[in-house]
Amino acid sequence: MKKRILLAILATFSQLLGSTTIVWGPQLYFSERDSPFYGGIVDNTGEGIYLENFEDQALNTPFVTAPTNLGYFGKTGRDDNPNIRDGAIIGVDGDDGAVDGQTFAGDTWITINSSGFFAQGRMQFDFHPNPEGQYPTYVGIVVTEVSDVDTDVDFGFFGLDGRGLFADGEYDPKEWSPPGGATRGSPLTMRFVGLYHSEGISRLMIHNVSQVDHLQYGYSIPEPSSALLLFLGSLWSLKRKR
Repeated sequence: MKKRILLAILATFSQLLGSTTIVWGPQLYFSERDSPFYGGIVDNTGEGIYLENFEDQALNTPFVTAPTNLGYFGKTGRDDNPNIRDGAIIGVDGDDGAVDGQTFAGDTWITINSSGFFAQGRMQFDFHPNPEGQYPTYVGIVVTEVSDVDTDVDFGFFGLDGRGLFADGEYDPKEWSPPGGATRGSPLTMRFVGLYHSEGISRLMIHNVSQVDHLQYGYSIPEPSSALLLFLGSLWSLKRKR
């Protein structure tokens, strides 16, 4: 665990306005064990990291909502269409209980326009304070399918003042395919992107994605992980290179 987190930190992070900001990814993701937040993922007790895998066909983990007044709204693919054809849902590999390359059995988050007829390539999640007034400091998500492989996938993480926290969040999805390409639904094309910001995160926006999975967010990763993050964050300042 220490080695994985150390490599992620050394790959990308910066410091903004005296607060610590660390970026992970895009990195391969087959199950929650591949998350850099895995050490803090708990059974939704509020002590560490919430994991929303959408397998109950809803976004219902605490302190997060998806807005419905932006000309589009979000829901899970199977909630939108319980009889959806085989192969239409592309989720995290391990959600069926095995990391075996099969990605069509679970559920994912999608957005459709307000008319309810057309899929949209935009996602938004808004985070809300817990009873102690805390916003999550860790936020991440897995892109399981992009809308257009010829267009960058754009991530926006926002602080409590509404300002963007990460200026370099544009990724070329063609770089996510292995040499020789991959078939539709291959877990080799899925990527996790996450961010830690010590002052709290109020919003996540993503553009050019058609399905996402494993939304995760929260407040702490048990020792030694969080101590390692904060210690290295105080010593290093590296700019992401594309």
